[in-house]
Amino acid sequence: MRLTKSSFFLTLLLFFPSLNAQPARRIAIIAGNGPLERSIPAYAIGENRMVGALTGKLAGKPGITLIAQNDIDTLLKTQNFQNSDRSSTETAAHIGRLLGAAQIVLANYTNGSQSSHQEITPASTKVIASVEAEGNVRLIDVETGAILAQPSSSFKQDAVATETRKWPVVKTTGEGLQATLNDLWSKATEAISQDLADKLATALAQAPAAPAGGILVAGIVNGSVLINKGTSSGIKQGEQLQIVRMVSTGLTDPATNQMIQQKQRICVLTVTDAEETNASGTCAGGVPQRNDMAEPLQP
Repeated sequence: MRLTKSSFFLTLLLFFPSLNAQPARRIAIIAGNGPLERSIPAYAIGENRMVGALTGKLAGKPGITLIAQNDIDTLLKTQNFQNSDRSSTETAAHIGRLLGAAQIVLANYTNGSQSSHQEITPASTKVIASVEAEGNVRLIDVETGAILAQPSSSFKQDAVATETRKWPVVKTTGEGLQATLNDLWSKATEAISQDLADKLATALAQAPAAPAGGILVAGIVNGSVLINKGTSSGIKQGEQLQIVRMVSTGLTDPATNQMIQQKQRICVLTVTDAEETNASGTCAGGVPQRNDMAEPLQP
């Protein structure tokens, strides 16, 4: 049987699916180490445990390449970020650029408490341990500093630490208060990190990819907006293009459960300089960002 060109490439994709795979996005996960964590060591421990658990749960997810924790730790130390507040979006995006990441996940431990109380009945006396914890993460685009997702999660659970039964004989059972609290904190870290990892994976899957072959904003250089196409693609000096950005509506498609995106017009670009492979000009209106799209001007 004779293979046509189209069927030949289809056969290649079937046998070598990696040829059709999208490049994995480089993601870094860091602890925010905000004022709360730096003033209360227990919070810092909880936040670092959450980062470790998130890293383990996101490792191997399709389309994601995690930057090694050793590389992150080395950069934080050499750039004097190791003991500083990294909880602002701007600081996290800056660290992400230094790491060569596309997005950075900033983990924050926002609340944690433990307590105990007694429950006394005619038959027994129980010591009840309680743990409450809250955390959130911000998925930040390194180039634009935009927050792509900001899921949060909480945990609250009680457990019997010890029980002393009075009838028919006096007998005390249970692991003890401290061991029970330690077990509850481990459960809190597991539950919160699993919930946040699932929410992050969903947010990353719903993030729209840049259109192949389109005209994209590369950045702003000396006040001029630079796009990645030039005269070889038909761009001419004096031409006007509208810069648009895909933004989330906050709604999902009932049929596919995917986030619905809409185009937002940012500004109108007037090309003042056109080279063979790129062009630049001034933009009237808002401020464009890297990966915004340039389209023919619509009335």
